[in-house]
Amino acid sequence: MSMYDMYKQKKKRTVDPNAPPRPNLLNHEKRLKDVVLTAQQQSDLVLQLRNRIDELERKQRAQTQYLSTLHNTISRLTKNG
Repeated sequence: MSMYDMYKQKKKRTVDPNAPPRPNLLNHEKRLKDVVLTAQQQSDLVLQLRNRIDELERKQRAQTQYLSTLHNTISRLTKNG
């Protein structure tokens, strides 16, 4: 082995044309960013829907209380009148 052997160009391996493409770190990073973005969007949507549910539950409780008061007032008036 001579000292110039390390500078020789290496032979390329034969590539199987049916093989899937080689992994690319940039593709993995992009996929990871997409997954993180999707998870963040889902988290934001869940938070928004939770707030909406709380708002609707408050509205329903207020309406139930109003109707209960109205029912009691009407039943009191009909008993006295």
